[in-house]
Amino acid sequence: MRTKRLIVIMGISGSGKSTLGQSLAKEHGLPFLDADDFHPKENILKMSRGIPLDDEDRWPWLAAIVEYVQQSHRHEFVLACSALKRDYRAFLAQKIDCQYLLLHISEAVATKRLQNRKGHFMKSNLVKSQLQTLEVTDEVQTIQAELSEEEILTQMNRLLK
Repeated sequence: MRTKRLIVIMGISGSGKSTLGQSLAKEHGLPFLDADDFHPKENILKMSRGIPLDDEDRWPWLAAIVEYVQQSHRHEFVLACSALKRDYRAFLAQKIDCQYLLLHISEAVATKRLQNRKGHFMKSNLVKSQLQTLEVTDEVQTIQAELSEEEILTQMNRLLK
């Protein structure tokens, strides 16, 4: 059986993971997955109330992503996923070949983007807790999220080669 592969576009909320992940997936003809779609209802309700998720909330969410990818007939995906901690990334990579591209963004810009975003469950007051949770390690390749979409995609493609 061929190894499954994920190109994980990661970062805190407001960094542009979904928008850029969709663009990258389209450019490469790959299916796009948004990790937000795998959250159980309890997680969404918690974040909607401005309460940060903890490890206990995140493990079933990550397991649902891995199960979906493992069960799919497709072998490669682009995944928009916060993947904030080293342990979360290690969990994803247990059975799947993962490449991590971190969209780095300042707290101020991420907060402003979330305040301007309509219809999403993530509250802007959670940006600080996400930044405190973020662990940047050697397996993560960083791109500045405040560049233009075209510049970010160019950098992503260079890192994927």
